[in-house]
Amino acid sequence: MALRLTPLLKAVAHRISIPISTRWLRPSRLLETAAVRELRARQISDPVERLRYLRQSSPALESVYSLELTLTGARRYMTACGLLFFLLTPSPIPSSTRDVTAHERRLVGATSESYPKVWAVEQTPEYESYSNGLRIETSLRVSNRARKPFPIYITGQPASFASAPAGIVFHTTETHLAPFEAEENTQLKRLARNVIDAVRKNQSYHYLIDRFGRVFRVVEEGDVAFHAGWSIWADAQGAYVNLNESFLGVAFEAQTEGGLDKIQPAQIHAARVLTEMLRSRYRIPEANCVTHAQVSVNEKTFRIGYHTDWAGNFPFREIGLPDNYMLPVASMAEFGFEYDTVFVKVMGNRLWPGVGAAEARLREHSTANGVAASRWKSILQQRFRNIANQIVSSPSPVQTANAVQGDTNVRSQ
Repeated sequence: MALRLTPLLKAVAHRISIPISTRWLRPSRLLETAAVRELRARQISDPVERLRYLRQSSPALESVYSLELTLTGARRYMTACGLLFFLLTPSPIPSSTRDVTAHERRLVGATSESYPKVWAVEQTPEYESYSNGLRIETSLRVSNRARKPFPIYITGQPASFASAPAGIVFHTTETHLAPFEAEENTQLKRLARNVIDAVRKNQSYHYLIDRFGRVFRVVEEGDVAFHAGWSIWADAQGAYVNLNESFLGVAFEAQTEGGLDKIQPAQIHAARVLTEMLRSRYRIPEANCVTHAQVSVNEKTFRIGYHTDWAGNFPFREIGLPDNYMLPVASMAEFGFEYDTVFVKVMGNRLWPGVGAAEARLREHSTANGVAASRWKSILQQRFRNIANQIVSSPSPVQTANAVQGDTNVRSQ
């Protein structure tokens, strides 16, 4: 059976410059591809990134067809089509990465993400409890230097600044694990305490979840924890470099090679309610809850995945998040980092979908700037070098950001 597009939907397709080679489309193929695309698109919280993904991944007619099937009633149908006309009305072709980003943000407007609603129920010197069932052990917490306003780098614009945590990085402790059996209880408790002592000594993470699912606050949320090292992530606001300042660190008492099989159900539950509380408190987007492997980089070789904890098998779904392995790898898209055969091997010879998404975005931006992809990658790498040099030489985030504001005039490089 074949389906004829309505004149209105043809107009939508024509409006976004998608050629129609035939008058007929096969519904079975459209349904299959549209379903996959819709699932992935829903996992992207930032509407700018969602629109960009839909543009890159589809003949738009398939998305339009999916829309026609899912909307019922003439009123909802006409409203949706009207929104499509508004969102997809052509504008002048952007001439730079800055214009691409600004153009897409104008198209989709502000993020409409919702956040959990969690509040403190009881606070004592020993613990805190919250409305979603979270309990945090606080008697072993330590202080570090206070978090300072950190820069958010925006291509071609002055950096902006923020002081509240922008995201969460999930880690594993990579410590020895005893069998999780009742007869090993004494050993399990001893190992957990050893991990806590080491984390306190090195001020490594803000939170630690032991194998019993107990949540320990180690470094105060308002202080810096040394958890991420050289690291990069990005969202609709811009790029974050070295996430010790800007992201909270949450570690599982676990080992990388064990993956989900080594995580206890109690740990997954604890991570879920802890993530809910932190997202509620700081309005952290879902897309900024990522793993150490996704953000870690080697700043000298320009390779991703310098640390590989949670390089795979992170239980995003189980802790209430979309599969953020789908998101573009920010270090690749924003600063031209690459991956090598060692990383591919660690990944089990299969890469995150976000690697391909980052490569596609880099090509898109190189085209918008009128340069070859290889040249654009070199420009991005130089931009990172400028930022990194300032981070090393200047203790002030403000000085660092000011020093690199002028390094993104692409056409003059």
